[in-house]
Amino acid sequence: MSARDAAKIPKRIQSIKFGLLEPNEIRKMSAVEVKTADTYRDDGHAYKQGLMDPKMGVIDPGVRCETCGNKHEECPSHFGHIALELPIMHIGFTDLIKMSLKSTCNSCSKILLHDQPNTHPLDPEKSEQDYYRDRVKDVMIKHGVGSREFKKIIKDIEKECSSKKRTICMHCGSEQGKIILDKPSTFKEKKENKGEHKLNARDIREWLERIPDEHLLFIGMDKDSSRPEWTIMKVLPVPPITVRPSITLDSGDRSEDDLTHKLVDVLRINQRLRENRDAGAPQLIVEDLWELLQYHCTTYFDNQTSGIPPARHRSGRPLKTLTQRLKGKEGRFRSNLSGKRVNFCARTVISPDPNLGINEVGIPVKTAKELTVPVRVTNRNREQLRQMILRGPDVHPGVNYIIRGDTLRVRITDRTKYIWAGFRCMNPDCHSGSDDEPYSGYRPDLNQVLPAPNFLPGLELKRQMRRNSIGELEEEWGVDLDKTLSNLRGEESEGSMKGQSLSSEDPRALIHSRWVWEHSNPEDDYPEHLEVNCPHCGSPEIFNEEYGESYRTDVEDRLSTLDRDGNPKPGVVIERHLIDGDVTIFNRQPSLHRMSMMVHEIRVMEGKTFRFNLADCTPYNADFDGDEMNLHVIQSEEARAEAKVLMRVQEHIITPRYGGSVIGGIHDHISGSYLLTHGSKLLSEKLVIEILGAVGWDGALPEIKEIDGERGYLGSDVLSLIVPEGFNLEYTSRSGDHVKVSDGSVSGTIDKRGIGAEDGRLLDAVVQTHGPDVGAEFINRMTKMTIAICTSMGFTTGIDDEDLPPEAKAAIAEINKTASDNVNIELEKFGKDGRRYETRPGRTAEETLEENILNILDSGKAESGKVAKEFLGDDNSAVLMATSGARGSMDNLAMMAGSIGQPKVRGKRLERGYQERVLTHFKRGVKGAQEKGFVSSSFKRGLEPTEFFMLSVSGRESLVDTAVRTSKSGYMQRRLINAMDDLKVANDHMRSVRNTADRIIQFEYGEDKVDPARSRKGEPFDVNQVLDDALGGAN
Repeated sequence: MSARDAAKIPKRIQSIKFGLLEPNEIRKMSAVEVKTADTYRDDGHAYKQGLMDPKMGVIDPGVRCETCGNKHEECPSHFGHIALELPIMHIGFTDLIKMSLKSTCNSCSKILLHDQPNTHPLDPEKSEQDYYRDRVKDVMIKHGVGSREFKKIIKDIEKECSSKKRTICMHCGSEQGKIILDKPSTFKEKKENKGEHKLNARDIREWLERIPDEHLLFIGMDKDSSRPEWTIMKVLPVPPITVRPSITLDSGDRSEDDLTHKLVDVLRINQRLRENRDAGAPQLIVEDLWELLQYHCTTYFDNQTSGIPPARHRSGRPLKTLTQRLKGKEGRFRSNLSGKRVNFCARTVISPDPNLGINEVGIPVKTAKELTVPVRVTNRNREQLRQMILRGPDVHPGVNYIIRGDTLRVRITDRTKYIWAGFRCMNPDCHSGSDDEPYSGYRPDLNQVLPAPNFLPGLELKRQMRRNSIGELEEEWGVDLDKTLSNLRGEESEGSMKGQSLSSEDPRALIHSRWVWEHSNPEDDYPEHLEVNCPHCGSPEIFNEEYGESYRTDVEDRLSTLDRDGNPKPGVVIERHLIDGDVTIFNRQPSLHRMSMMVHEIRVMEGKTFRFNLADCTPYNADFDGDEMNLHVIQSEEARAEAKVLMRVQEHIITPRYGGSVIGGIHDHISGSYLLTHGSKLLSEKLVIEILGAVGWDGALPEIKEIDGERGYLGSDVLSLIVPEGFNLEYTSRSGDHVKVSDGSVSGTIDKRGIGAEDGRLLDAVVQTHGPDVGAEFINRMTKMTIAICTSMGFTTGIDDEDLPPEAKAAIAEINKTASDNVNIELEKFGKDGRRYETRPGRTAEETLEENILNILDSGKAESGKVAKEFLGDDNSAVLMATSGARGSMDNLAMMAGSIGQPKVRGKRLERGYQERVLTHFKRGVKGAQEKGFVSSSFKRGLEPTEFFMLSVSGRESLVDTAVRTSKSGYMQRRLINAMDDLKVANDHMRSVRNTADRIIQFEYGEDKVDPARSRKGEPFDVNQVLDDALGGAN
């Protein structure tokens, strides 16, 4: 296809209409009739009228298509066709065929609805056909042909036509039978008091051909585009070769595609059927071959049709035919269109960096040099991009490609980077020399590095050593990149004046001085000292006899945005490396909600991993045990602007799920804030300065407090420095403290309920009262401060945090023994049959016994946990993390230090196992604590073999449960998306929600116009906050 033909393809599609292909239409679009099942000859050429006929396209490079004459790259490829000896049913339309047969007469093929007046349910002048025709057209206008309502009305017509009162045709008087479909494609008609009559494909085609065009509306078909008999195929389309290419193996043999394998089967059976019919074979043999042809055509369309065995490869593998190529997760739509691989993306392992902001992502230098951003040269960025081009593809930040004005993409190399960053002399006599004519310019040294007529003002050369072809060192001229870049910036490159600005008249700073003049005096010409002359030829003067004056030969800046006549022109497009401040889409799969894909600003860093702030872990559901994430670099300016508005991290601090903060403190952040604010402990000035230094605080220190003769700073006062003013907040922390925040002053213990992700009251208040930008700045400072506290105060944890003294272990052992004894007492009360056992309402004696035993064992475990907590103490690191909500719970600690307790499966003690016992170690019928899996040991002490097995039983249940929940929720999400994929918010004053048929689903978006992400826990506004603002505080 030529570029001119491609331009004729419409870019905006108004509508898409699906229909059936008429046999003649299949023949018209076919390039060749396929008659032989052979593919390639021994010499490697394809058979004419074979399955790989070159008229259907080419897959080998250099070969031209015999239909369009194009090579592999330009040939669109062409269909072929197989003329079937006998008609066969298209397996994809069996439901349509069944509905058509049930709704029409078996003799005259008219719809089984009355066409006489006075049969309309409402209007005596109209017929029953008029009634249903009006209903169908009304549904088509209101809901569209793809709607559930349209399917329902067609189903109602089918039900009416196949009802028992329609056993005699009202048009011709023929007796009607019941249509039966034996899966997958066998139709039978059964009449009253008669046997079943099998309908073959030829009979069905003749039946469907007789249906009048005006009656097609009743079976849901458009008479202008489709006919029902076209579902019975007489011609089979053969896909182009490019759809089913053959591959050459290492052995030299060709391996054919699965579709080609299937088409070979169809052709062979079709040929056998033709030969048997021509030879006058018995009808039984013909019907068997006909059924075999139907089987091969069915499996060609869908090899997973229920009721028939799948076609298989010689190896036993089921063939992937047309339906399997299109549907499912690995099909064309989901795998190759929706989920195709894209350019300008990267994927690697992630690691944490608490020094980055929540809206930043650190990427390796190697990645930054591979991924590029297209930037068009303007008079503003020209000199910055010129320096990038000079660095080339190997030095960051550099340039990989330049897209010229004719859209040609030029790779930047060590040689071409100097050419594209510089100027070109227009003197025809300025050249780099050749064998016939040597170089005649003034700068042979420059000509070695930057051949004439190319040059760059300010380019600094240096002598360097290089090995020649025979391995000897020789001296040559090269570019001093550092000095050249300093000249382009207009700065001194060495000596005591290094970094200071050069004079505007210094020839080294010519390019920089021209750029400054251009912006200061946009309407004026350059002064004489800023004119650029070619160093090779000196830009000699040329006398113009027509005007009687002389002028210097022109030079052209390759990056200029003006042409040689001074008129504006679009600059070239530079594909530069990623630099700090670029925006990129960061994503972790599975993408379960919109916060799984957010826009971050890039920070180019050393290393090999992507790095980001730990506060972003919750929305991504990320941890750092080997997780990988994807980076997508946005290519267009419009997409970058849209992403900055809609997808920045700070815009997603509040989740639309429940209106709370999903980005916030985790783990060490919570531990640090708890350490800082819990109790009335004073911090030394040195420690406070170290903490505030990590935040970059440059304001005043908080007020010094004195408690019991000790002077220092309260941790809550230090935290108050980074809390913005303008709101009041009161709540109770997890540790039971009363927390009060008023005009930026914090009192009480700040734990997970204050700054934690998904639970942070203080965080919610900051974001909702001051907006996402202030909220993001607060999170950045809070995370750095809390990490600095943990580091400065030496907060750590280890296995010895779960050590208990001997008296605690003895107490726990006694509690476990008491619990086991109480279980035995309960079992004695139950007796053998439990007849005298007091049961709970709605429970059997056995159920009541099990519940009572579970209560006894759970209370024993709770007492063990209390003992463990009492002896571990509040200053224990593990207890501190559990209390603050940073990680774990007291229940976890009790299991580590005290005892594990009773493993459960589905909320009950272990029941499954051997006959009347869980393991063979125990006697049958015994239901004591140990026999049913009670684990008295702790994880710290270690488990007995039987205890380990019992615990593994309940552990396996949780693993299976997690796997099942994941698959169920994923499928539910997919079904919800599919159910709502045609909904859109209309551009009317009500912002109504409509479907593709323009039917109103909601008069107002969400029924209440409240955006959950901007709400107050689902409410449109916070009443208390409004009152505080109106009345001047909490008074």
